[in-house]
Amino acid sequence: MLTYLFDSDVLIDHLRQKTNLQTYVGESRPAVRFACSTMTVAEVYAGMRVSEETPTRHLIEGLIHFPITSPIAEKAAQLQRDYGKKGTTIPLADCLIDATALLEKATLITTNARHYPMVADKITQPPSL
Repeated sequence: MLTYLFDSDVLIDHLRQKTNLQTYVGESRPAVRFACSTMTVAEVYAGMRVSEETPTRHLIEGLIHFPITSPIAEKAAQLQRDYGKKGTTIPLADCLIDATALLEKATLITTNARHYPMVADKITQPPSL
């Protein structure tokens, strides 16, 4: 089953009507899951405007939430250490999302590709029409 893991930037852009999630994923198919990390949930709610509360809750509640488990936390720490050695600083929150995508074998959908150099299976912009 294909899983799309949304980063907070894409969800926020959707809520603020800058882009539509369907532009990234196309038409819904039965064998597709739409998800996010619980870290993404925190990031979206942290940036939520008062006027966005209802649509934000509706959007977030419609996604599968992958919790930050011990294996995800360990993988995130490893990713942060490994990329830190290469001179690239990646925030721990992004490493947690990276680790979630990797361990859940999900396609990450983000507009911040530079935050996720370790995830090969990602969509960073809507496909050309």
